[in-house]
Amino acid sequence: MRRSLLPFLVFGLVIAIGIAGLLVWLEYPWLFSSTYTLKVATGPLSDSSGKLIAAFKRELANEQPHVRVEIVETPSLAASALAFKNNEVDLAVVRADDPNAAEGRSVFILRKLLAVILVPPDSNAEKLADLRGKQISVLTSGPDIDPLATALFNFYTLDEKRVNRIAPADFEKSIRRINALVVVGPLGAGPIATTIQTFRKATKKPPTFLDLTEAEAIAARDPVYEKIDLPKGSFGGSPPAPSDDITTLAASVLLIARPSLLNYAAGELTRLLLATKAKIAASVPEAGQLAAPPTDRDAVLPTHPGTIAYLNGDAPSLFDEATNYISFATMFTGGFAAFAAWITSLRNRRQLRELKQYTERLPALLEELKKKPSLAYLDASQNELDELSEWFVEKFVTGQISSDVFNGAATRMTHLKDLIKKRREAGQLVANQNQSPMESIGVEPCSGTKPS
Repeated sequence: MRRSLLPFLVFGLVIAIGIAGLLVWLEYPWLFSSTYTLKVATGPLSDSSGKLIAAFKRELANEQPHVRVEIVETPSLAASALAFKNNEVDLAVVRADDPNAAEGRSVFILRKLLAVILVPPDSNAEKLADLRGKQISVLTSGPDIDPLATALFNFYTLDEKRVNRIAPADFEKSIRRINALVVVGPLGAGPIATTIQTFRKATKKPPTFLDLTEAEAIAARDPVYEKIDLPKGSFGGSPPAPSDDITTLAASVLLIARPSLLNYAAGELTRLLLATKAKIAASVPEAGQLAAPPTDRDAVLPTHPGTIAYLNGDAPSLFDEATNYISFATMFTGGFAAFAAWITSLRNRRQLRELKQYTERLPALLEELKKKPSLAYLDASQNELDELSEWFVEKFVTGQISSDVFNGAATRMTHLKDLIKKRREAGQLVANQNQSPMESIGVEPCSGTKPS
């Protein structure tokens, strides 16, 4: 019985190992290569971000790490997030408020996008509520308003009719008609800094920043955003802009990775980004915004375990990762072997029960034949014995029972056949003795009255 199952078990084990190897090759190609190349969707490479990416790649080249990066430039951060969702890249630079970012794990914070509310320098407005009933403009390059600005408008329940879209190219000629302007951009070079310069050029003064005192409440309602304190003079100039510390709302631009990314790879990227920040912060001011993500387990966008391990000083080595996957493969193979053994034991138990049932039927049939059964019972017993004989021959030929078991059963069945033959001959003899002489030669006796 065991010999017949051996090819099945070997074939199943080979298939299991092959499937496991294919999955490892598809998900973890670094095991079969001297380098581990990761595709990263970055969005458009502007002057500042291009310098940052170039510095990061230069740092990678100097270190010659096992992890390599292949940059995939996309038209926008939204396109970068979509490429990540469609499994076209391993990592992506995305905004925290992009719905597709929820499928990843944070590796690094690249910068913050701020939403500021600017009013002309001669305006008496100190908060957004002072602009009730007035037209509010928003700086946008397309028909869609930035999600961060939309969050502000939704919180203050501003009527769509009160929101006026202004393209950056049209801002300068529209500046005299503006009551308030919502601008979304990073700290440093970008839309906010450009808008402030335009105000200075047109009015000889910087605009006034409205303090967004409800920023914490907005972030509590929409956790993908956060309250941020903007220090006086964050956008430079004389007089400073802003003229005092203000509170506003921000969204993070993150580098996210798949949850399946190796902990080692995520930790290495975190280490290299921190090293890049330290080396280029003086020459590339935007690098100052680089920051490690929070390690809180309950964060809206959870941080990758590899990044958390590195930040906590417990980063796994490549050897540890390989050992883990070898252990997983061993556990998988062992689990399959245990499962196969369990299936085999079930099959063996079923076959043993069946063998016991058929073997015990032979002595039971002997006891029944000793009771001088009828000729009809002898016919039924002969048919049953023929079926038993076929079953034992089939199991013996297919190697499911041993020769000792088969020979023992064959001896018993031969004895039973002889007994059936004797009982049949004895029964036939008794039947003949009970017949009249005329019946014995096939003539039926006459019945009725004597002839007159």
